[in-house]
Amino acid sequence: MFLTYLSLAYANTILKKIGPQGIDAATRIGGFFVSAMGVGLIFHGTVEFLQSYGVLLNGVAK
Repeated sequence: MFLTYLSLAYANTILKKIGPQGIDAATRIGGFFVSAMGVGLIFHGTVEFLQSYGVLLNGVAK
């Protein structure tokens, strides 16, 4: 929470230092992490679904 506060309190200073290309890079990196987490959740959910119906046993197909 403290780190978030500092980031927001000094946002103008940070943005002036990193510039438009830095903002673009940070946005792309953040988007990559969010999409990676989404893919992981979908994969985990699919495996759990298949295991619940007995199609997979501990990650190995029957």
